[in-house]
Amino acid sequence: TWTDPDSVIDLHLTAEPAALAHALAERLPAPAERAGAWLSAWLEAERRAQAAIDRVVFDVEVAEGLSDPAVSRLLGRALPAPSNWVISSSMPIRDAEWYASEVGGAQVFSNRGANGIDGVIATATGVALATDVPTFVLLGDVAFVHDASSLTALVRRDVDLRIVVVDNDGGGIFNFLSQATTLEAPRFEQLFGTPHGTDLGALAAAHGLPVDLVSDPVAFTRAVGQPGTRLILVRSDRASNVATHEAVHAAVCAALSPIENS
Repeated sequence: TWTDPDSVIDLHLTAEPAALAHALAERLPAPAERAGAWLSAWLEAERRAQAAIDRVVFDVEVAEGLSDPAVSRLLGRALPAPSNWVISSSMPIRDAEWYASEVGGAQVFSNRGANGIDGVIATATGVALATDVPTFVLLGDVAFVHDASSLTALVRRDVDLRIVVVDNDGGGIFNFLSQATTLEAPRFEQLFGTPHGTDLGALAAAHGLPVDLVSDPVAFTRAVGQPGTRLILVRSDRASNVATHEAVHAAVCAALSPIENS
């Protein structure tokens, strides 16, 4: 059933998005005179933006350790072919969309639970079982705690599931919203930050999962390259994460301004 309460849709297309895009591209070739300068400008903008993101997220003076954007960027680059990438709601899916410049030969999956972040590990386990290829799941600490029951007997399942968790002890997305600056810190933490104080490494180890606590790009890339079901844990700070995002966006704007003004 198509939901169209205002009865404004004239044409419904049921198709796999990539296949539809390829079919349209074949039927609607770009005129040569339009492809030149227009395409070149976009390609140059992309090159400048990606270079700016790299400069910021891998600059230790801007982001100590591994920031959330750096994790998404590194994980996207590390995905083998074939593989799956399951991305949690909230900040992970935003960071993956904004900062993961590559996904290799991976299929990307995402879904929303009752509270948005429920059932992420369970979903990733199902994807891994159904496809029988290495599966990577990126989620935050609250999503990990919400679905901790899915760790039960996970090591006995015949899957290659690498669980990447960015742990900032709370709901990091709320630090980007207005309540982070309008509420007093204790009230904000009680209602929105919701720190849980759980030792995620100990929780995973209690279920027999190998745990890699990493804090730099080399160690992270090495850990996600290890086959088998395991937890790759990255500690983060919510306030620093907001600052890193702002620095990235400012750097991209500065890199693109010469193109916009030309």
